[in-house]
Amino acid sequence: MRKKKHQQLQNIWEVAGTTFTPDEIDLEKAYRRVMSHVKPRRWYQSPVFIYWQRAAAVLLLPFMLGFTYFWINSRQKEMEAVNRQAVFLEVATPYGTHTRMNLPDGSAVWLNAGSLLKYPAVFTAGERTVYLSGEAYFEVESDEGNPFIVETKKLSVQATGTAFHVEAYPEDSLVCVTMAQGKVAVSIGKTPALTMKPGERMEYNQEKDRYKIRKTDAYKWYAWKDGVMVFRDDPLEYVFKEIGQTFNIEIEVKDKSIGKHLYRATFEEESLDEILRLLGMTAPIRYKYSDRKKDIDGYYLKQRIEVYRY
Repeated sequence: MRKKKHQQLQNIWEVAGTTFTPDEIDLEKAYRRVMSHVKPRRWYQSPVFIYWQRAAAVLLLPFMLGFTYFWINSRQKEMEAVNRQAVFLEVATPYGTHTRMNLPDGSAVWLNAGSLLKYPAVFTAGERTVYLSGEAYFEVESDEGNPFIVETKKLSVQATGTAFHVEAYPEDSLVCVTMAQGKVAVSIGKTPALTMKPGERMEYNQEKDRYKIRKTDAYKWYAWKDGVMVFRDDPLEYVFKEIGQTFNIEIEVKDKSIGKHLYRATFEEESLDEILRLLGMTAPIRYKYSDRKKDIDGYYLKQRIEVYRY
């Protein structure tokens, strides 16, 4: 039985092929041949790394989208803020008229004839600054955290919530502030700020660099906003100046001594002719209209009125 089994195994071996010895096998060549068909797996190709890579991408994408959105939104708001700060508006009132307007914070302003107000389209946090050349009456919305500041060429007025009047025509030697309600701080150059209360009027002489504060009938100085001219023992030179601004005319006083004459009256809704007629009846003057002239472009110049001592 064993002999028969041995014979069968020998037949199988002989059929399998030519015999060889272990010494005939080239192990180095066989190793290179096998390795040439094997691709090494790098660390980032491992299943664990690939799994976490995909998980990180899923988690990071919403974060990146959110970051990008907030960055773009914040930049847009910054640019809008810069643009608002850079945009200034101007309102000019021609001679012969006056204008009422509201500022971005709700404060009300009345501009008298021949005045210009410059202000930002949006007030920034910390202050509310406007720039005035001419004459204006302000009713300021209260906001202690954001003081309201009126800048003129020679002085500035700071308030929080109050009502006051400023005269700062560039051609005038006097710059004046008159208090109606509340209080303000007036700064002139490097001098300490002056606190003013209702019924007080500060007059700063630019030529002499001096100022004085006195009690006054405050309403008379800003009655023009209601279409009223109030004169209380004022020199006629001031009366003529106010009339000239209100009606956009030029009044020339031929006798300078007339300008010192004090005058007291209230005019409301009277025409220019009516006011001149009343002046002729109550003051030692006479007047006449000059012929209107044209400029080189063919436009009529201001109406001119000459005033003489009666």
